[in-house]
Amino acid sequence: MDQRGRPTSAAGFLAVDGGNLYFEVAGEGEALVFIHGWLGSLRMWDYQAQAFAGSYRVVRCDMRGFGRSTTEHVEFAYWADVAALLDHLGVDRVHVVGQSFGGSIALDLALARPACVATLTSVAGGVSGYHPDLKEDNVPRGDLDRLWDEKRWVELAELETQIWVDGWGQPTTRVGRTLRDSIKGDVLSTYQAENEEGLPQALEPRAADRLGELTVPVLVMIGTLDEARSRATAAHLVASVSDSRSVEVAGVAHMIQLEAPERVSEVLRGFFQDHPL
Repeated sequence: MDQRGRPTSAAGFLAVDGGNLYFEVAGEGEALVFIHGWLGSLRMWDYQAQAFAGSYRVVRCDMRGFGRSTTEHVEFAYWADVAALLDHLGVDRVHVVGQSFGGSIALDLALARPACVATLTSVAGGVSGYHPDLKEDNVPRGDLDRLWDEKRWVELAELETQIWVDGWGQPTTRVGRTLRDSIKGDVLSTYQAENEEGLPQALEPRAADRLGELTVPVLVMIGTLDEARSRATAAHLVASVSDSRSVEVAGVAHMIQLEAPERVSEVLRGFFQDHPL
């Protein structure tokens, strides 16, 4: 138990409207929540959770439709689910870190519940409603949509892996085989499960139109081998927020925290220490 009588390690399910969220909590100290991306579950943050649990209260959950969390065919908001979990755990102030799709959720949470969020870290994260005007975008997004519509899960998982793990245009041998196979396996199992996705609702107005409202310190991390849209989104977020800083991680693509776990943890720790709760 910590000084407020809360368990320092716990796991379970939280019932939310039309769904159940699987969550894990470890450690004690300032609260820190990690939000996973579209291609995985809370397991994507295992390295960082272990690294920070010795000095922070680390909170993670599987978003609806991913990992062990479930949803019915109902309207919901991902950011509201995270807020409900933090309320359930008695967390009133938190460092929020999100990767990719999780970065978009983290940003929405910071805009919707500004009093709750102490710092925001976007790791190759999205910005809802932002569509960069790219001169060149070679990622075959139409193929992604087609394979999804046709439920060709094996081919889709391979293409997703080439884009987000290898880095589009990079050799399939660039990252270690164990890491590549592990992420591809998680992607494939998620698609093959064909879980109910529910009806996720976007924050309104969209984050893209509200970046000037952010008053918390913002850290943006991006890999030098990430695809053009992610890099443009990261640059836009930094340029739009006065209290922001950008860290490029050399030689990695979209899965920064998995490719460079020690570097990510080092940068995060310094950021949190500069901005304590």
